[in-house]
Amino acid sequence: MNFETLKNSKIILFGKSRALSGDEFVKQLNNQGISLASDVSEGVSVIVEGRMINPVEQDRLDELYASKIAPMIEIEPLERWLCSQIESDSLLMSLKLSGDSERLMGYLQNPFIDNALFLRLLNLYDWGGEGFFDNDENRDITAALISRFYENIERNHNVQYANMGIMHLLNQSDNDELTETIALLAPLQTALKVGCDNSTQKILNAIALHPNTSVRVLKQWLKKGNDDIQMLIAMREDLSLQLQEYLLNLKKPIINEVLSLNHTLKHEVALILLEEFPENIAKQIVLDEVLFEQLEDKYAEALAENTNLTLAMQKLLVKRGEAVQVILASNKALEMEVFEQLLSLNNPKVTKSLIHNEKMDSNRLLQLYEEAPELYGVEIAGNSKTDVSVLQKLSTSSDVEVLLALARNESTPVDLLYQFQLDSRLARAVKENASFGRHIQRDNIGWDV
Repeated sequence: MNFETLKNSKIILFGKSRALSGDEFVKQLNNQGISLASDVSEGVSVIVEGRMINPVEQDRLDELYASKIAPMIEIEPLERWLCSQIESDSLLMSLKLSGDSERLMGYLQNPFIDNALFLRLLNLYDWGGEGFFDNDENRDITAALISRFYENIERNHNVQYANMGIMHLLNQSDNDELTETIALLAPLQTALKVGCDNSTQKILNAIALHPNTSVRVLKQWLKKGNDDIQMLIAMREDLSLQLQEYLLNLKKPIINEVLSLNHTLKHEVALILLEEFPENIAKQIVLDEVLFEQLEDKYAEALAENTNLTLAMQKLLVKRGEAVQVILASNKALEMEVFEQLLSLNNPKVTKSLIHNEKMDSNRLLQLYEEAPELYGVEIAGNSKTDVSVLQKLSTSSDVEVLLALARNESTPVDLLYQFQLDSRLARAVKENASFGRHIQRDNIGWDV
């Protein structure tokens, strides 16, 4: 129905309004130039069927329906339209001036106002110095917040009444405005200042780490938050230079240490932390040539763990001797050119490290097994890329370390794992093998896995 046609006309309501209180329903009707009649004799354009219709009203409604005096509609679409016509600024000003908490609560629990208006209204709500679930009113508003924004609320219908409901909502949301609004709510602001219970702390943690948390909130929380909150923020990969410098100026050793582990650390800050945490910086930070040169002589081994090394940097580290080569060989970001270079060294320690690298393929593993089965048996037995035929041959080994590696390998055939399970030395490793566990669930128990 086109409700615009109802302007400057009258309607009659049987029962009560649903989303809007009685007074608010009348007020919003009047805002649209619609009058509420007390009887059809006054001349009405529409008959509205509300909720909680008493028997007398129902009889009268049935008579009117049969006589077809006027079109009959349910109240929900009318209220939805009325709510869509609300002037947000006017409503907010009215609520601020009146301080009418009951009216505000009515709107916050109204499903027909839009999300933007809801968040603006939520900022007006007075939590009374208490938490999200500490009294009935706060619990109702918290439930309204969660149920409005939580995805698939129908399948998780109790989440809006759970202490961890807000945390779960944050974890699934990518709504910037929602995250900021929640972060600035009074219960969380109080929790930042005076401490809180475990469930509220988890909400604080979720916001501190949330990718959509604004710089404004992060700045505020760095000023108000405890060491735990500051450490979480120091872990963020999107910290601006300004926020990194703010953390640095706190002059807290624990914060500096966490900051030194952030691989997105700005070089200006990294150089300041370099003297105190050189190995952390060398292992984690995104490198450029200047910083690499500053670190290479003293911290080559730590640099070898850095996954941000360029090809040129990796080649330079190869020249740094066996200890560096062994560490570099296990680097998951190792370039294939350097992988081949390290393999060609024919250094057993380096080769063992390469076998653990995900870039090692089954053909090279087979070749290494054929060349030196005793030298590399343990490493080959533990690699999930090793050919099954090689794993079968290794199962006859008398070396318990080789057998343990096989028992832990998810690629080891199930029939071998059954055999290993009978060996007390290997039984625990078999039980902890995820592949064996899936087999038991699927084939022995019949679970879907």
